[in-house]
Amino acid sequence: MVEPNLVSGAVWIVCGLAILGLGSLIAFRGRVDLHANYDESVDPAHVARWAGGTALLMGLLVVAYGVREMRYGFQPSLLAGLVVALLVLSYLSKLFASGFGASE
Repeated sequence: MVEPNLVSGAVWIVCGLAILGLGSLIAFRGRVDLHANYDESVDPAHVARWAGGTALLMGLLVVAYGVREMRYGFQPSLLAGLVVALLVLSYLSKLFASGFGASE
């Protein structure tokens, strides 16, 4: 029988790698059109830098959580912290994609 923590951790890692893949396309390849909230009037370099970097941070957090869960097991407070961090970073990413902080 497989440990549930291994399965859950593996799912978190796969999801984190998917987020990292999309974040790297936005941040390194400049594919800012992949962001759902991208405003075309905003400088693509700004969106690639900030929204892409935020997506990369989100992916790293999810992968780190998955590895931690596989090694040490489930802990509800860490999952709650991850969810809150992802919500905050998602909101920041939407702000950056819509032009927050861009010089006009």
